[in-house]
Amino acid sequence: MAKETGGGFSTGLILGAIIGTVAGILMAPKPGSETRSELLEKSDYWREKAEKLSELVVERLGPTIETVRENVPPTLENMRSRVDPLIEQVNSRFINPEPDMADQQETEEPTLKSDSTKST
Repeated sequence: MAKETGGGFSTGLILGAIIGTVAGILMAPKPGSETRSELLEKSDYWREKAEKLSELVVERLGPTIETVRENVPPTLENMRSRVDPLIEQVNSRFINPEPDMADQQETEEPTLKSDSTKST
């Protein structure tokens, strides 16, 4: 089972806090116009917080993402150039076995059969 990183709990905690705040404001004994204005203020506050967080994430992760974009394709190509010959070598041995290997297998089979008949 995959190990949880706590992201689900954090999301639930934030979502619960928002729902609790909205429910508390709606249930407070205030006139409707006052409640609506308070909700508008709170939504503006949370929107600003979300925008700041988004900017911070872009600011901190932007250079890292660019570095990854620049370095991953050449690294993958380098790995591919090293692995492809090995894959071809393995495939050629299974698809077109070398003649001496086929002869070796043919000579080993009767020995194995005769050994198994001796033991029974």
